[in-house]
Amino acid sequence: MSLREILFGEDAAKNTDNTAKEEEIKMEENTKANENTENTEAGSDEEVTTDMLVGQIISKHPSAAQFLMDCGMECIFCPASQMESLGEACAVHGIDADEICAALNEKLAAYKE
Repeated sequence: MSLREILFGEDAAKNTDNTAKEEEIKMEENTKANENTENTEAGSDEEVTTDMLVGQIISKHPSAAQFLMDCGMECIFCPASQMESLGEACAVHGIDADEICAALNEKLAAYKE
């Protein structure tokens, strides 16, 4: 006999067990829903723009990291990339942001095919 059963009776213990199981099921459903949302976002067909943050671009399109490094932005993993747009990063490195953006979108489109 559990302490709960002693203090509140057998019915209260059974109701508590059922409530815990229901909460666990709800948590699992929420976790699955969140995973589906993340997968949808990661597979996004959204084109890269110059106002997107570098960190955001890399998290959505991991293959973009190597491309950006090849273009001369070798500090893409520094903390500033989490707060810096692609346009700002290109300006710091003296690179044409529109040209990089167009080339990156071409590469990502080819990668998806």
